[in-house]
Amino acid sequence: MSRVQERILEQEMLDSATDQEAARNLRDITRINAITGAKREMLRQIRQYFGPKDEFRFLDVGAASGDLARAISAHFKQSTSFCLDLQFRNLKLAPHNKIQADAFRLPFPDGAFEIVHCSLFLHHFDSSDTKLLLDEMNRVASKLVLIQDLHRHWISYYFLPVTRLLLGWNRITVEDGMKSVAAGWRRNELESILSCCGLLQQSKIRWHFPSFRYFIAIQAVQRVLY
Repeated sequence: MSRVQERILEQEMLDSATDQEAARNLRDITRINAITGAKREMLRQIRQYFGPKDEFRFLDVGAASGDLARAISAHFKQSTSFCLDLQFRNLKLAPHNKIQADAFRLPFPDGAFEIVHCSLFLHHFDSSDTKLLLDEMNRVASKLVLIQDLHRHWISYYFLPVTRLLLGWNRITVEDGMKSVAAGWRRNELESILSCCGLLQQSKIRWHFPSFRYFIAIQAVQRVLY
């Protein structure tokens, strides 16, 4: 359990994986989003702000295969989704619109999207870079920034290796999944980062079971520069 006491950032196998291995890993992540109810929770969160017939633009940062953007398009018929990832190979299975770009320098004007979302993304970065990413996502959001990321807990740490044979997880999914949980968050850490960004007061943090993820809904703040 010592692996989940403090945040540990390690390079993941996906960074050097073949295209075939990467594709299997991304399919597993899609399954995890469904099995753990994370996809349903994302939709529930968005329904608190938008109705099924509302028009809005949804940007998924670090979208990979785009399964969550696809769910948005299926449930909110008038929405328009955009999938952004630094690695274009990750977007191969993603729905249109696909954008290869750096999340630290999003190629959009201020307030370009009603919703800016990221899933299992922020834990890849240290606190300083996480603050920069939050600022950038807030910049291009006009209504809502929605984040879902891992709770650093021993149950989530051992979930993938314990269920590997039963559910047939790819080896990269298991190894990188454990590293991801070790790099995950505790609530006080998230609150500290949000406070440093000036976003804590307009943020709602909800812990979700059984995904062992934090869902953070931030009402976007457009900063005025003088």
